[in-house]
Amino acid sequence: MAEQTAREPKRFKIRHLFLGLLLLLLVWFAFFRISAHRDVTRRLGQLRAQGYPMSLAELGQRYTLAPGADNAADYYLTAFSHYEAWNDEAREGLPWVGRGQRPTRTGVMEPEIAERAERFLADNEKTLSLLHEAVAIESSRYPIDFEEEIGAGVSWLGDVRKHAFLLSLEALAACERGDPNQALASVQATLALARSLNTPILIHRLVNIAVQALAYRSSEHIVNRVSLTDEQLRVLSNWLEAADDSQGQRDALIGERCFGVDIFQGSTGHLAAHFGGSGKLMTLVVIPRRLLGLHDRDLLGYLDLMEGYIDAAKLPPCERLAQCESLRKARPQGLLTRELTPAFVRVFQLEIRHVAHRRAAQAALAIERYRLAEGGIPLALSDLVPTYLDAVPVDPFDGQNLRYRLREETGYVVYSVGEDLTDDGGTEHDDRKRNADNEIIWDVTFIVER
Repeated sequence: MAEQTAREPKRFKIRHLFLGLLLLLLVWFAFFRISAHRDVTRRLGQLRAQGYPMSLAELGQRYTLAPGADNAADYYLTAFSHYEAWNDEAREGLPWVGRGQRPTRTGVMEPEIAERAERFLADNEKTLSLLHEAVAIESSRYPIDFEEEIGAGVSWLGDVRKHAFLLSLEALAACERGDPNQALASVQATLALARSLNTPILIHRLVNIAVQALAYRSSEHIVNRVSLTDEQLRVLSNWLEAADDSQGQRDALIGERCFGVDIFQGSTGHLAAHFGGSGKLMTLVVIPRRLLGLHDRDLLGYLDLMEGYIDAAKLPPCERLAQCESLRKARPQGLLTRELTPAFVRVFQLEIRHVAHRRAAQAALAIERYRLAEGGIPLALSDLVPTYLDAVPVDPFDGQNLRYRLREETGYVVYSVGEDLTDDGGTEHDDRKRNADNEIIWDVTFIVER
């Protein structure tokens, strides 16, 4: 009897110890859950206090037109509606708008292809007229409802690229006719079309860069194919300079963060819809994560990571990639953070390549101005300073001066080492080679062959 009495207090103590531990666990869980939510609220408030939009509604309020301002997007959308699309067979052989090969820098189009290009441009006269009219309008606001559509305008992004190709064909045709004024106007219209996408949306920024790259290619073809005056070269350089938007990448990342926060804070169904085919599985994962407070902790990690990328976009271009890579490796990322942060290293590479291409183009235009004045090309880019350049342009990939090399055959190349940070002697993308390790090598180039 005494032995049984001794066992009962022991069981009593074990039961109370278990209940005490369970109570401590519940208290810890409540603290963890409440503090996570409180930390998210405080963090979002801090970012808002710094002037950042933190919701899609706030982002939309920033993407507005001044009262009474003309809207270039209206012209572009009307131009898109007038586009005369030939079938594949009719466009056969046409460069840019079809699958035809683009002529080399100093080459010409075959007469039959040139004649077909002129007919295609004539059929799109109304579209081209509107594209050129929009050049004079700096403000642009496409009909994007940030709160209704996560894709925010993807439906017409394809039209922007299609019409950039149309303008590239117009520039080629003008070179064939020996009409530098029309060719330059096509480049200006291409840059203006890219400018219309200066929106706080990452995918728009990437299309903006792609369209500007077409303007650089057209500029290279023009410099090689037609004679330009000093004034025309200077004006083209000014257009390229005006197209520089160092704030654009940062704004796009700020907008991307708003889309991410919206997904984090949306309903479970909203989140599942975003992830498409994996939505059901995501629903099963997210519900317990929200209950346990892990979802809020994931959001805090997402905010930290995005702030790091936004800060990296403020750095000089040659420092951005290293910072971006360190952010990727710095800390383990939460489940949704991994889903919502794309390959930002690649995004930064494309942005910096765009800067390199523009700087190489501007340096080449300065060389051409020097050629007109001196009767020959300079031995070094420093010979262009200060008359044609304020300073030797810096390669945004490695922080060194842009490379400049006379080509053995003819002409010269101005180039950046590109994302591999290796000087491949000015090997252009269309002539890329492989090194001894079978790695593709090429530089970001602007080549003149005369």
